[in-house]
Amino acid sequence: MRRVVLDVDTGIDDALALLYAVVSPVLELCGVTTVVGNVPAEVAARNSAAVLGHAGAREVPVALGATTTLSGAGAREGASNHGPDGLGGVRLASARQSAYADPVAVLRTAADGGPATLAGLAPMTNLASLAHLADDLVLVAGELALEEPPELNAAHDPDATAHVLVSERPTTLYVADVFEQVAVAPGDVERLRSSARPAAALAGALLAVRRAHLVGDAGALVLLTHPHLFRVEPRRMGQVGAHLTEAGDGRVLPVAVEVDAPAVARTFVEALLAH
Repeated sequence: MRRVVLDVDTGIDDALALLYAVVSPVLELCGVTTVVGNVPAEVAARNSAAVLGHAGAREVPVALGATTTLSGAGAREGASNHGPDGLGGVRLASARQSAYADPVAVLRTAADGGPATLAGLAPMTNLASLAHLADDLVLVAGELALEEPPELNAAHDPDATAHVLVSERPTTLYVADVFEQVAVAPGDVERLRSSARPAAALAGALLAVRRAHLVGDAGALVLLTHPHLFRVEPRRMGQVGAHLTEAGDGRVLPVAVEVDAPAVARTFVEALLAH
């Protein structure tokens, strides 16, 4: 069983990752921390609690983390597939949770129970102060092919990204080049939507409004559960302007560079339908 804490800015695909973490038989979701990014951190916390409640995982602690980046910036501006509510207009009942846990307490409690992976699916503001508490990191961040705009998680808080890059914790990157490949077929979206299982039906509703039906952040969790579906190579990664990409003076990190995208999508769908 792989014990994980998710750092999120929930977000349609963050919600998909939460659902996968709940249903996967080989993951134990020990906690969730939220950060400013797709939406304000407070909205991400409410969304995360609502998704967990819908999936029958109300016991998972949700911690409200950084509400601004290290430089004081707020949530991303401009049009987004996530919409102002973060979930693309998919409505969920609010979870009955009057207060959120402390992020450091969530990580320490998880670490006390055994080795814990911190999966960063958002800007790295929280991770700048939390990474040392985890045994290893898996980050949805960076890019191999340079494009504009730069990959958003690494670019939204470049100061925090710099802090995390010098962390001594083992770190694997799930880069945008792979992120953009894993999409669920329309027929499987409908299978999920019509499921009697609440988590599966919610995943289908979210995928129905998700750009190109991409699983996005959830793919990084499939990397944890089914690593054979990916090719991971060491690459020297560093900051080049606003980009986290290959750089001669960067840190050598394992990077997911190729993916069996149809198999990853099927793995995600079948896990939801089996729960």
